[in-house]
Amino acid sequence: MWKQTGLVLAITLVGLGPGSAEARFGKRSSPPPSSNPGSSPGGRPSPSPGHGAGTPRPRPAPSGGYYAPGYFSPYGYYGDPWHRYSYFDPAWAWPFMGPYVPSYGRYYRYSQPPPRPVLGVEDAAAQPFTTSFQADGAAVTEGYAVGLGMQTDGERFGFGIDLNLFNLATDDGTGGRDSISLLSVAPSYLVVKQPRVTWRVSAGLDAAFAPSVTMAGPGFGTNARLGLLGPLKLEANAHLTPLPYIQVRGDAGLALDLGHVRLRAGYRATYLDDQGVVDGVRNVDLFRGPFAGFSLVL
Repeated sequence: MWKQTGLVLAITLVGLGPGSAEARFGKRSSPPPSSNPGSSPGGRPSPSPGHGAGTPRPRPAPSGGYYAPGYFSPYGYYGDPWHRYSYFDPAWAWPFMGPYVPSYGRYYRYSQPPPRPVLGVEDAAAQPFTTSFQADGAAVTEGYAVGLGMQTDGERFGFGIDLNLFNLATDDGTGGRDSISLLSVAPSYLVVKQPRVTWRVSAGLDAAFAPSVTMAGPGFGTNARLGLLGPLKLEANAHLTPLPYIQVRGDAGLALDLGHVRLRAGYRATYLDDQGVVDGVRNVDLFRGPFAGFSLVL
């Protein structure tokens, strides 16, 4: 009876040994025997020098990954049980399970993966929208003119407002000054958008505020910018109001890009024809002269 019981225990111990040690949960696989001459015939790596069966192995530092080997004593370990645990092979751990005898195992150390980048305010602000505000002054026949404008451009579509104010001497010899204001509001489309060349077309509403009449009608415009050398650019603009009055405006000049500030200078001409709307008499004016100004680009 006792001999049979001992034989069964011996067979059980022998059967559990080599079969379970081939793949231990949480342990790196050993190189195959053909690629590791120092391994034992059974496929289990030979003990490292100074670390025999009865010598405790120190716990090495983690290698930077999510898994690392470790050492545990029979007294247990301290830490969060949800973050680490160990598994022991009964076949080879059986001889060392006595009191005060260390046991070996492997453990998983759980660590949070690095956070994913989140689209922040800085990234959201990198949308392809630019807004420019411009102001210039011009010396024209019989007076002066001031130009104000705003242009917002997206990837292709945009929107612009342009206002030109003329302060002129009276044409009939009376005292005082005459003022004419030309307003243009129009959406625009960038036909060409390249680092050195841009070409925009627009169509919208024009209005003229003259001393004796206010008129409004459709307006069409176009402007282009060509890079010459470094920050130096060539600019040209043209605008047309076909009815109920005629406005033809054009300018050309140079611009110097200095980051968010653009300096501009050139020559501008404005042709106005009221088509006799006021009293049946056709009045025509031509204002031309040099201009200079700046733009603030945001």
